[in-house]
Amino acid sequence: MNDLKNKQSGLLFGSYCADALSLGVHWIYDSQELAKKHGRVTDYKAPGSDSYHPHKQAGDQGHVGDQSLCLLQFLSREKKWDPPMFMDEWLGMWPSYNDYIDGATKATLANVQNQTDKTQGGSDSVEIAGPSRIAPLIAFLSNSSENEVVKAAVEQTVLTHRSEEAEETAIFLAQAGYRLMHGSNLYDTLNETAPEWALKKANSVLSENAVGAISKLGPACSISSALPSVLYLAIKHGDDTETAFIENAMAGGDNCARGLALGILLGSANGLSSIPESWIKNLEAQITLNQFLEQVSQISQTEKQTQN
Repeated sequence: MNDLKNKQSGLLFGSYCADALSLGVHWIYDSQELAKKHGRVTDYKAPGSDSYHPHKQAGDQGHVGDQSLCLLQFLSREKKWDPPMFMDEWLGMWPSYNDYIDGATKATLANVQNQTDKTQGGSDSVEIAGPSRIAPLIAFLSNSSENEVVKAAVEQTVLTHRSEEAEETAIFLAQAGYRLMHGSNLYDTLNETAPEWALKKANSVLSENAVGAISKLGPACSISSALPSVLYLAIKHGDDTETAFIENAMAGGDNCARGLALGILLGSANGLSSIPESWIKNLEAQITLNQFLEQVSQISQTEKQTQN
């Protein structure tokens, strides 16, 4: 596996593995309760009947991860990024969906009823869920320009999250993921691409452990707390993907959406080889992700041959 393929695979698997690792303890805000009930989360856990995801199994994705998989499956089938076509796909997943439906989704579903152009019905949500879904787009467009990746990431995000905060975060994750996938240094990339306000918050708690830092920053869904928390984990544990993902899970709150974003950064920085084999093997979507990566590789080879 060459370096680009390793980082491209790392970006994709990193996003989904970090989400799946947090699923069993998703939206538990009392970190002491989390640790007492579940111990140190080092493997996938089923969320349980008393959770927000009673029908999910160990190794599944959370409800935002499911939306990201919807994007991946769309790209795999259509072999192109097309916002109106994908919006139809996204809208089609909800009538039979058997898991938690978040506020931004409910608002978007209501808004599009009054829109001729369904791509204009996004909610005004400032949650990190919207931009955190973009790992498949970055991997799929790996041979495109950075500007094209950023454009696609923003288009995906505003379909459901039409806020300045969500757009700013999508731009950051797309730029950082793209550059890291192509070999840039993690810390330089974060300093060059992350919003200054979020970096400042993250750096202010670097002396704390993850539970303490994320408790201070805020463990909830809003970008104002979630993005600095992601940056804190990426800076604090930048060369240790496994520990970063575990600490993210143990900090509780909206660890699933944070995980999707954190996985983009550290997966692309450190590559597939930095993710424990058991997490890759036991991920429910493993075969789907590998098939997608193979498709992306074939498309890339075809494009190279055409250019030559």
